[in-house]
Amino acid sequence: MPNIEEFNYPIPEKCAGGNTGVFVNGRELHQKYLDLLSSRGLPITKHRSYIVEINGKVVDEQTGKELDGFGKLAPMVERANHGFGMKVPRFIS
Repeated sequence: MPNIEEFNYPIPEKCAGGNTGVFVNGRELHQKYLDLLSSRGLPITKHRSYIVEINGKVVDEQTGKELDGFGKLAPMVERANHGFGMKVPRFIS
């Protein structure tokens, strides 16, 4: 795995432009993303933190309790076996 110096530092809580008091994977959610995730079952209680995995598993970070999952969040990424921003270029110019 490559050593990427920038990954050695924590990401600021406000890096996602959050304004809701609800945190997912260490980042405060913006209202539009909270609306989207709450439509899939994420609680909207302020001052709560959750861990959400790509397979849809949701864990309340304070209690460790697993909540009802979201279902698969990125089935196309799973089928392709990589993220779409990470494709190897066909040629180097």
